[in-house]
Amino acid sequence: MSRIGKVEKATREAEVYLSVNLDGEGRRNISTTIGFLDHMLEVFSEFSLFDIEISAKGDTHIDEHHLVEEIGLCFGEAIRDACGDDIERFADSKVPLDESLCEFVLDISGRPYFFLHNSHLIRESFYGNILFIFFDGVARGGGFTIHCTVERGMNSHHIVEAAFKAAALSFRKATRKRNLSRVPSTKGYL
Repeated sequence: MSRIGKVEKATREAEVYLSVNLDGEGRRNISTTIGFLDHMLEVFSEFSLFDIEISAKGDTHIDEHHLVEEIGLCFGEAIRDACGDDIERFADSKVPLDESLCEFVLDISGRPYFFLHNSHLIRESFYGNILFIFFDGVARGGGFTIHCTVERGMNSHHIVEAAFKAAALSFRKATRKRNLSRVPSTKGYL
């Protein structure tokens, strides 16, 4: 049985339909009206092997912030709804892309927190904002603890793409089923 999460949300700032299949093959149909975000989500799908469908639009005539945030919130919520409790829970991945190197550490814990270490290395604010706003939304929407570290890099596009690839690998590992019929927590819940 596939683990699928779906979220549909409409606010005055954005409309989002999102579906994530954690047991997919990396198929995707993504349209957010923000070309670079589409590219990063396609990268995420490819390396996580999650099947992702996203249709989103928003008040991008003001700026991208509202739409990126809503997509992140919905993405986190859909993953949380799909994964259940019998998962690996923790994962970390480190990915290079040419001169860039990023690490992504994840805990599917029910405790929302996002920290972007060394964000000053992302020289172009558009790319840095996409990375920060999206994964902050994912953390809050899903209740995930995420630490993303930019270890080095010169090209902002490469840095953000390395981070999305590392995130994809971490989510693939952390959402893996353990088949132990118990929750990976001393509290008894995530």
